[in-house]
Amino acid sequence: MRAVREEVAAARREVGARAKSARTGLVLTGAAVAFALTTLVLLAGFLVALLALALPVWAATGITLVVFAIVTGVLAAVGVRGIRRGVPPVPKDTIRAAKDRVTKDRVTDDRVARTTDESTRD
Repeated sequence: MRAVREEVAAARREVGARAKSARTGLVLTGAAVAFALTTLVLLAGFLVALLALALPVWAATGITLVVFAIVTGVLAAVGVRGIRRGVPPVPKDTIRAAKDRVTKDRVTDDRVARTTDESTRD
């Protein structure tokens, strides 16, 4: 029974760690969105004005749009990857350790059983 309690406690710790990782990913994604929204208008205006010195306004606006779309895609991909690391919060390490422990206990039980069988034959 003690082993079960230890495994449950380990699972809780692991789930907590994975949830914390997902929370960190969400916070970083939220920060990226906030920065993008805060600076988007000013930066877009600056880039369009800068490019408009050498190109027609429509070309400057199109180039700026493409650059902003690429940056948005990269930030979204990084944020989603951070979220996926923690979701679903499955305690994989604890499950693996429990399986290893059960396998080890079975091997030990089999050895004890063989030893007992051999001693009763003699």
